[in-house]
Amino acid sequence: MKICKSIYQKNNRLLPFSISTLVSGLLFILFISACGGISKPNITRTPVAHNPSSQSFRDATDLLPIKELSISQANFLLANQDSSSDLAILNKSKSKLYILLNQGGKGFLKKIQAGKWTQHNKEKIKFFATADLNNDGGDDLILILGDIDNLKTQILFNNKKGYFYSKKEGRYSLRPGIEKVIPVDLDGDGDRDLFYFGNMIKPPAKKHHQTMVWINKGDGNFENLTSLLMPELPSGIRDASFADYDGDSVVDIFLFYRKGQNRLLINNGVGKFSDRTLSSLPRVIDDTMHADWADFDQDGDNDILIVNRSIHKKYRRYSGETNYFLENKGGGVFRKRSHKILPRFPSQKVYLLDGNGNNHPDVLILTTQGVYYLQGYGRWQFSDETIRRLPRFKKFDQMVFGDINQDKFLDLFGWSRQAGRLWLNRLD
Repeated sequence: MKICKSIYQKNNRLLPFSISTLVSGLLFILFISACGGISKPNITRTPVAHNPSSQSFRDATDLLPIKELSISQANFLLANQDSSSDLAILNKSKSKLYILLNQGGKGFLKKIQAGKWTQHNKEKIKFFATADLNNDGGDDLILILGDIDNLKTQILFNNKKGYFYSKKEGRYSLRPGIEKVIPVDLDGDGDRDLFYFGNMIKPPAKKHHQTMVWINKGDGNFENLTSLLMPELPSGIRDASFADYDGDSVVDIFLFYRKGQNRLLINNGVGKFSDRTLSSLPRVIDDTMHADWADFDQDGDNDILIVNRSIHKKYRRYSGETNYFLENKGGGVFRKRSHKILPRFPSQKVYLLDGNGNNHPDVLILTTQGVYYLQGYGRWQFSDETIRRLPRFKKFDQMVFGDINQDKFLDLFGWSRQAGRLWLNRLD
């Protein structure tokens, strides 16, 4: 969940209610995004509006130097030594990776290449993630390169001035079928490990691993410990959400599938995972697109909000239901909890944030009909604030979050095939 990433931690740095907690910024944009997970809300106080209803997002796209760029992927990161959220953008052709440096109120520095490696790279970048891998205070880049049968990962280290360079040991081969990577601390030692997955991975003979786990040795060098740490899993993994679901203060994994049963992997405390799906998750057959986590009922454990293209009619509580909560009953055992305020349209992404700093998760859901904004009041209480709090342009495929103007509230960058938009979170 990328909730108020100023309250929880996830994505790139364990943000608010959230790979991972969105990044140093608004939804697990999840900013610390990228996907790392955090166990429980960080109780650090954030600014709170005297009138919470005054919170809204305003379009600040004019701060970006590139407005017509066709975007495949984007992430917030800390590219240099200031504390402002910078922005990495991969163009639609997946041939150019740009770093936009945040200049404060002056906007972002004109697009620049991310260093000599990216300038001379001839391979398409299938996917990228951002995280501080060597604990030097600057976010590094993790790239997936090559074609489906000849994949590798390339790590580019940050000199903390917006320049990224490669090391001899920073390139690793990947199994065919890998599509994404999420940096997250799986073994609880304080550094970011790498969790790779895909819809249809071709595993080694006699092993049905649909993931790859590379454990960080502490300096940005990695060791493949997949066989030791991960159970065998069915194919079809679309994405993953990381959080402490069973209350033991180590990160667990919720996997969502293109079709069929989603799965819950529980951490034994040192990074070894077991499949607890049968004992911990209700049986629901759906086509899950995304999920994020937060403590919706304020009972001290992490619940999950799941968005789907569809749910098999046998498992719907009401006509047209496409999205639902999984309520954590304690110890990582969940039950399906329907809520009629959730949009009844096919949905593709969900992001959780604390928009006004009141320590209650708000909800942003990207549907086929546009963005929905649900204001959270705690204990499963929400109101639809879409019209009041969002700009008119609402057609996005994805979002990422970061604190652009250092006001301790998460801002967001959203994009679709048509355009990208930068929205600043403000309290009037």
